[in-house]
Amino acid sequence: MSESSSSPEALTGLFGGRSIEILEKSIHENNGNYEADFSSYKLCSQFQRIFSASHQRGVGFEAFMRGKDRSGKLVGATTLFANATSDEDRLQLDRLRLLLHIKNFAKAGIEDRWLFVNIHSKIMLGRQDPDVEFLQEVLEHTGVPASQVVVALREHQGNYDTVLTATIKNLQRLGCLVMFDDFGGDSANLDRLWQLHPDIVKLDRDFLENALSDSRAKRMFYKLISLIHASGSLVLVEKIETEEESFTAMRLHADFLQGRFWGDLSDKPVRRPDNAEDEFDNNFQTIRNRCEVEFLTEERRHNLEMANFTNEFMECGWSLADGVPMESATRSLLRLKRVERVYLLNNKGVQVSANHFPNDGVACLDQRYKPMADTEGATWTRRTPFQDAMRKPGVVHLSQPYRSNISLNVCTTLSMTVNKNDENFVLCCDLERLEGMILD
Repeated sequence: MSESSSSPEALTGLFGGRSIEILEKSIHENNGNYEADFSSYKLCSQFQRIFSASHQRGVGFEAFMRGKDRSGKLVGATTLFANATSDEDRLQLDRLRLLLHIKNFAKAGIEDRWLFVNIHSKIMLGRQDPDVEFLQEVLEHTGVPASQVVVALREHQGNYDTVLTATIKNLQRLGCLVMFDDFGGDSANLDRLWQLHPDIVKLDRDFLENALSDSRAKRMFYKLISLIHASGSLVLVEKIETEEESFTAMRLHADFLQGRFWGDLSDKPVRRPDNAEDEFDNNFQTIRNRCEVEFLTEERRHNLEMANFTNEFMECGWSLADGVPMESATRSLLRLKRVERVYLLNNKGVQVSANHFPNDGVACLDQRYKPMADTEGATWTRRTPFQDAMRKPGVVHLSQPYRSNISLNVCTTLSMTVNKNDENFVLCCDLERLEGMILD
C-alpha cells in the first residue's frame, strides 16, 4: 500500500519513555476507535482485508498507521518515520504504532482472523536485542493471543543476519507467524527462504505486473510461487487492483490476496458480513466462474492436443514394435504441424536413436546450441516423459512444458513405451508448446 507524501514538521521531543504505561497516556478513544497524539499529529489505525484464495473469504487484516496533521490531511507511516529526527523517536513511534494497532484489533473482538503488523526493520535490526519482548508485553496487555498476529519483516542489506535470524526465531517461539514483506527487492533471494523459514512470503507487485504483460514472466512467476511453497512458506500477493490481477494471482496458486480490488482501507477490522462483504463475495463468485471456465477450456485444449497427435504417435510406436526402421516409422508423425523431433530411449533412459526432424525442422534449431544438437547417447532418466512412460507402460503421456535443449521453443513431450524383442523402449515426440496451454 503506497504511503501518501507530505512535508510535515520534524517529529521531536516526544514522551521521554517507551513503556506501555507511558505510551498509553497518549492514546484516547474517538468514535469507537483508539487514536494517539504524536507531536502535532493524531495517529490512527486503518485496516485492509486479506483473503484466502482457497477459502474465498477473509482470513485477516493488515494494519496501517496514518497520521492526521493540523489541517486534517492524512500522511502515511513512511512520512512519519522520515520526519522523526532520532532513532529514539523512531523507536517510540514504532512502539506506539504497534500498541495502537493491537488495541484497535482487540477492541473489535475478532477471534478467527489474523492481524498483520509491521515492525520497522531498521529499528528492530539496528538494536543489539531484537524488540520482541515489547510485542509480548503488548499482547499480554491487550489480551490478543500471539497466534493471531503475523509480523511482517523486510530484509535489509548489511550484517544483520544474526539479528534477523534471532528475531524470527523469537517471534515464532512467542507464537506469532512471520511474513517476509515485499519479497523480490534488491536484498531478497531464495536462499533466505529455507535458511530463515518465514511462514508467509508477500511478493512484490512487480512480479504480478510482469506476469500480466509477458507469458515468460507468467511462467516464471508460477514457478517462483511453487518454489516458495516447496520451501514451506505460503504466498501472499499484494496491491491487487483489478479482476484480471486477482484472477491471475489465483490461477498461479497464490494462497492469499490483498489490495484495493477487495476494498479500500477501513477504520475498523470487520468480521461479520455486511454489504461490503457481500460485494467481496460477488467478486469471488465472478473470479471462481472465470477459473471454472478457464479450467474447462484448458481441459478441452489438452484433449485436443492429445487427439491431434495420439493416433499418429501410436502408429509410429506400433510400427517400431513391428520392426519398421525409425526413419520410416516416424515419417507420418513428422508431417504434423508443431512436431519438432522424434527420438527413442532405452529402458535406462539413454537415447538410442538419432533425432528425427521434420523437413523444415532445421529452421527451429538454435545454432548457438549446436554443441547440444546431437543428443544420441544422452540420458533422459530425470525427465518426466521417460519416468511417466515407465511407470504406466502402454499409455500415451503429455509432459509439462519445459525449455527445449536444442530449439528456440518451450515444448511439451509425448511419450509411451514400445516393446521390441521383449525389451521396453520409450518413444518421445517433442511438440512446440502453444501459449495459453495448461501452466502446471
